[in-house]
Amino acid sequence: MTAYKIFKVSTWWSTATLIRRTENTLSVIEEQGHEIVTVSFGVDILMRPTAFITIRIKT
Repeated sequence: MTAYKIFKVSTWWSTATLIRRTENTLSVIEEQGHEIVTVSFGVDILMRPTAFITIRIKT
């Protein structure tokens, strides 16, 4: 069975800060051995710049 999880990374600061935090989160996820499926950028309901990371969890 394949399991997926979505991580949300957001910031009130700059998009550069968001990109840096997203890259750090991606590094941690890869080190844990999970497969990154997608990364997308947008805004949340409060209009904060947000990254959404979808991973496939190895079971």
